[in-house]
Amino acid sequence: MAISQTVYTLGTALQQILAPSTDAQRVTIQNLEPDPVDGGYSRAGLAFEMSQIFTIAAGGTASFSMATPAGGVQFISYQIVSTGAEVTATLVEGATVASAGTPIAAFNLNRQSSVTPTAVLDSATSVSGGTVVARELVTSAHKVSGSADSEKIYTLKGSSTYAMQFANGGNQETKVYFDLVWSEDFNGQHEVWFGANGSAYRLNAGETVQLTMDAGESIAALAGGTAVQVAVIRQD
Repeated sequence: MAISQTVYTLGTALQQILAPSTDAQRVTIQNLEPDPVDGGYSRAGLAFEMSQIFTIAAGGTASFSMATPAGGVQFISYQIVSTGAEVTATLVEGATVASAGTPIAAFNLNRQSSVTPTAVLDSATSVSGGTVVARELVTSAHKVSGSADSEKIYTLKGSSTYAMQFANGGNQETKVYFDLVWSEDFNGQHEVWFGANGSAYRLNAGETVQLTMDAGESIAALAGGTAVQVAVIRQD
């Protein structure tokens, strides 16, 4: 009886991860990508944070832009706080945005990770057109927020420009705190499929499956994205 272990890096092309054996074999397969719940992305160095504190004059608007990478962006959490007046926050998709040209710094929550964000955030000097895809009303001295725990998750399109606008609806200036945490590796990008993508058994990030294989049987798999790692332990 022998036990062997192999780690495979999968992409979107089908790849054999278990060769046939002349004997029956027991197999354990684990998706090594981080589980998105309970802070898995943050611990794995896949979560980035941007926070800003700014003042909006009475009746004024503050705007920011986000240029997303090809794979898109998924908000992990956000928080908006207004101290002195009611603020309406909107997320605008497909807008024409003029940016200030000074990108806003964003940081990896895992300070031991060398991974840096690809999305570019900036202050916006003008915003026109587009479609409002999300809206929040922040009352004075209160906050609104969303996170993966609340199922209030926004996934943005790839290679697109979004505007985030904050309009002061009061008659006095207000100070606003805006915190945004996002990931650029998410959802189906970390899924592993045994067989065809979307029409076979799916192994989500962090999940494990155990199988008993008959002699001559093999397994091929692919991933929803690139560089997805799986571990295969076999005993025959």
